[in-house]
Amino acid sequence: MDFRLSDEQLAMGSAVRQWMQRRADLTAGREHAGAPAVDPALYRAAAGLGWLGVTAPEAAGGLGLGLLDLSVVAEALGATLAPAGVGTRMAAADVLAQSADPEQLGRWLAPVVSGDLAAATALRAPGGAWDRRGVGVTATAGGVLDGDAGLADHAADAGILVVAATAADGVGLYVVETGHPGVSIDAADPVDRTLRSARVRLAGVAAERLRHADDGLFERIVRRLTVLVSADLVGAAGTALRLTVDHLRQRRQFGRAVGSFQAVQHELAELYLEWTILTHAVWYAAHSQDAGLDDAAFMTSVVKSRAAELALRMSAATVQFHGAAGLAWEHRAGLLFARLHRDAYDFGDADWHDPIITAAAIGAGATSHTGVAP
Repeated sequence: MDFRLSDEQLAMGSAVRQWMQRRADLTAGREHAGAPAVDPALYRAAAGLGWLGVTAPEAAGGLGLGLLDLSVVAEALGATLAPAGVGTRMAAADVLAQSADPEQLGRWLAPVVSGDLAAATALRAPGGAWDRRGVGVTATAGGVLDGDAGLADHAADAGILVVAATAADGVGLYVVETGHPGVSIDAADPVDRTLRSARVRLAGVAAERLRHADDGLFERIVRRLTVLVSADLVGAAGTALRLTVDHLRQRRQFGRAVGSFQAVQHELAELYLEWTILTHAVWYAAHSQDAGLDDAAFMTSVVKSRAAELALRMSAATVQFHGAAGLAWEHRAGLLFARLHRDAYDFGDADWHDPIITAAAIGAGATSHTGVAP
């Protein structure tokens, strides 16, 4: 698939990469690993540069652009291994932009876009399915929430959470203020230590339902977040490939560069081809959602399945070609290994998405399996 970006989108992605490379290089993730919250300077910059409001309407201080534009930013952040809290805030802002009515946009989204209010999402109970069956919170008609909201990235330093909950009329999205006494947030140990993960439980928490909703809202939100995770993944995979190639040009065995051996070159060529195709496919999947195309849900599953497989293969090759040093947290290859594994399983891996793809391909549909499929 050869789906290309516009000149403006290419410039946007390049600007994000250049800013991150100047202010927070690839190893900056280690510095943030032990920090209790997102780096305030990086968070302010993300707000000031418009990254948090790419899809937010202009009335809420955003740019009013589409998911494809947001995916370009997510890919650039993934390529520079930006501390994951930035991506968490960016994704939460997109969820609010798609779910809130005009009054709620001004009250909740505008301060998130400006950086005055930190937001995170909690959509799935631990070990739950990546669809409505995985929602572990229930809501009363009056908007009181109870249940296990699962693991939420950077929940401990968020002012609000966007929580999925099952009500009498279906799954809705609710704004929960983390200062409520019924909100329990307990730190968890994530695979990717550039993010701060926490287990969120709710007990009698009064919440506000986002009102720009219909029966398919939850599924659309899941699809959008799936594309954003895939964009982060291809960004990190591209960096892992470049880092590995540079290493193999310098590492020598038997009097010659390791990268000159034919078997090594073939492996790298296959990885490059797979990464290039997938990058264009992610762009198309985002565009298909912006344009409301019939294949949007199908392509989302195709892209995430193939992205998960690429992540596992790319991370394995990166560590293998770097040797034992590649597994060390102190090495850049170790940072990329952790990010790729986190992205591979977030919002479903190949085992989750392949049955959806198969069912859609034979015309059987897959609504009984997941909300990601049509």
